[in-house]
Amino acid sequence: MKTSNMKGLARLGLVAAISAVMTACGGGGGNSGNGAASVNTTGTAAIGSPIANGSVELKCASGATASTTTGADGSWSVSLKATDYPCVARVAGGQANGVALASALHSVAAAPGTTNITPLTDIIVGVLGKQDPDAWFNSAKSGDLTGAITIDNLNGALAKLATALATLPGRPTLPDGFNPLNTSFKAQKGDPGDSLLETYGAALAASGLSQSDAAAKTASGQALTQTAYAATAFTTPGLTSIQMGSSVNLDGTFAIAIADPSRGQFAAKAAIDVNGNVTSFTNAGQFTAVVSLLGNRVGQLCTANGVGGVVAAQPGQYVYVSSDLTEVTDLTELNGKAFDEYEDCTQSGTTTFANGIATFTDNQGNQDAPNTNVAQALTGIGLPDAANHSVEHAKVYKYTDATSGVTKYAYITVNGTTGTDDPLTFDIDTKYVTIGLSQ
Repeated sequence: MKTSNMKGLARLGLVAAISAVMTACGGGGGNSGNGAASVNTTGTAAIGSPIANGSVELKCASGATASTTTGADGSWSVSLKATDYPCVARVAGGQANGVALASALHSVAAAPGTTNITPLTDIIVGVLGKQDPDAWFNSAKSGDLTGAITIDNLNGALAKLATALATLPGRPTLPDGFNPLNTSFKAQKGDPGDSLLETYGAALAASGLSQSDAAAKTASGQALTQTAYAATAFTTPGLTSIQMGSSVNLDGTFAIAIADPSRGQFAAKAAIDVNGNVTSFTNAGQFTAVVSLLGNRVGQLCTANGVGGVVAAQPGQYVYVSSDLTEVTDLTELNGKAFDEYEDCTQSGTTTFANGIATFTDNQGNQDAPNTNVAQALTGIGLPDAANHSVEHAKVYKYTDATSGVTKYAYITVNGTTGTDDPLTFDIDTKYVTIGLSQ
């Protein structure tokens, strides 16, 4: 996790909390004169997709209550008095992505305005209430809300949330300027807040914890995994990059998680060897196979969603690179090196480099024509192959072992069809991913 975000995060939480409490106390709102005017609290209820037709309830420090139902986009709104705040909120029932909401989620409204209800705000409520969020919602009295929802407590809960997220697979972080409680967002693809919820959902599933577990452990300051790792996964089309994570879980299992905006959430449990490489899946989820190299610092994941050119049953979908590898742009570093290449999660042959020229030889000894334009694949345009209606994008990385001093090189390629993916028009075998590791 980038520690540079923490100061900004703390400032964001402090400013938001001060503004919220000042408004609730009559310090900044136009309705503060007699507290009689109605004000609105609105927000979005979501888990990475909107919670539709969910029942929202609010309990406030004044003793007032309010209820409503979320719309198809997860939005909701209630009307209260400015003097009613602070309040605790809960959403239950409803559906997200066509599936019934598994458990109630909670949030707090320190003042009128925006109050979202998500798994992240649920964790904040767990920290504020120092217990299971639903139990606190059911039992909290007026004095409990006033005493818990303070500037210091809001800042502390936000900081604990950020710390907990960093212990999940992929070490998710809050987007710059985003406060889960009161930053407006839309539960739709491409929204940074929604993307964070999708990443969190995949990471939590991979960790083996429930939402209630995450809230309770965060409240007590416990990490959500033993060790969390971050990586970048690349897939088609082009060189699409996606945050990916893995972790050694509290129960000793190893987890892999990807939240792909185009293909959904992927989470799996796996076994690792003494070198830290994934050897097999113990609970594969939607994955069909894996190649894990260099202590799981570079690898390939296969799912049924791709196109299998080497092994039809396990088409390659993602190639991934750990955050502790360094990107290489000078291809002269590869001169004289041979790489074991993998496609569809199996070794497919060997690639050698000489003077910027790459030559691939498959396992049967068949050799492709030398690629004299390999450097073009490293550019944003990529390396077009007009004959096969495809374009190849590539990246090269290196890693030096601190103990042995040995440097290993790895490359990844993402090959995608151009124009349409209609198999009657184009060669579908041109849509694939590969990795290579120097011998």
